[in-house]
Amino acid sequence: MFVGFAKERFLYHNTLLCLVKALQDKNITLDLRNDSYVCGQIITVDGYMNISLCSAVYCDPQGNEFFFDNLFIQGRNIRYVHIPENMSMVATIKNELNKNKKGPVKNPIVKSRKNTKALHQHMQTVASLDL
Repeated sequence: MFVGFAKERFLYHNTLLCLVKALQDKNITLDLRNDSYVCGQIITVDGYMNISLCSAVYCDPQGNEFFFDNLFIQGRNIRYVHIPENMSMVATIKNELNKNKKGPVKNPIVKSRKNTKALHQHMQTVASLDL
C-alpha cells in the first residue's frame, strides 16, 4: 500500500505518479529542467515524485559526466521520465494500482443496537422482495 499524507495519496491515484512508482528497481533516464540528464536505478519515489537513485550518472549540458552512488532528484526539477520500451504502460499502471488496493472490510463496526435493528429490518425487507 502506498504510504504518505492525503495529498500524496491523491497525487499517486490521480496522476501518472503510480507509473513512476512502478519503475522502482529499474534503470531509467530522467531529463531535468536545466537540460541535463541522469541515468540510474530508482530506489524510492515519494508522493511528490522526488526520486532517489543509486549508481547514477549525471550528465550536464556541456557533456561532463559525474558518477554518484546515491543521488536525490526533486520532483520539480524533472522534465521527462523515459519509460523503458519493453513495458506496457497501461498494464503497469493497472498492476500498480491493483497491488495497492485495500481489501474488503472484514468486520464492519456497528455503533448501536438501534443501527443493528434497522439493518436487520432492512435486510428482511430486501429478502422479502421478489426480484
